[in-house]
Amino acid sequence: DYELMSTCIVPQAKALSIGLGANQQSSVGSPSATLIAIRPLLEKIICAWIESCLKGNININDISKEMRWRWSPLFSTKPIGGPPNQPDFINAVLVADGIVMNKLKPSEEACLELLNKTLKLENDFGRDRRNTKLRWGPRTIDIDLLAWGELHIKNKNLILPHPRLLERSFVI
Repeated sequence: DYELMSTCIVPQAKALSIGLGANQQSSVGSPSATLIAIRPLLEKIICAWIESCLKGNININDISKEMRWRWSPLFSTKPIGGPPNQPDFINAVLVADGIVMNKLKPSEEACLELLNKTLKLENDFGRDRRNTKLRWGPRTIDIDLLAWGELHIKNKNLILPHPRLLERSFVI
């Protein structure tokens, strides 16, 4: 049901790239089960976000039809940083593009709106970001906005492109 990314398909200029990872059980099960369960929910969130960015000038069902969802396979990766002896992460990347994405103007405001929606999704799957003392620790889900076209953002809530993008083998 999901198109896997292929090296022969080049993302469009305004493609949105999102990284996901988990190494703890969530309410739906294992980290792999979490990443699989979150896919349709993340796609719906992105469609609703696009609809809000386009001020309702396009129906959410039409948005979904015009999108291309390219999900990587699931990767098992060793934790980078954080406490020792934590379980390996299960990671994936989504590249979302399509005709409708070209109608959007990448902006910091729009990106922060999407960030807030993904943070709520993390919370729904048991992620608690209030414990800021533990960086890169175990988690039920981590959703990172990696890039949106050529947009560059640097503020206290978001840096795009993601500052550790090239350090993550599953992203590359």
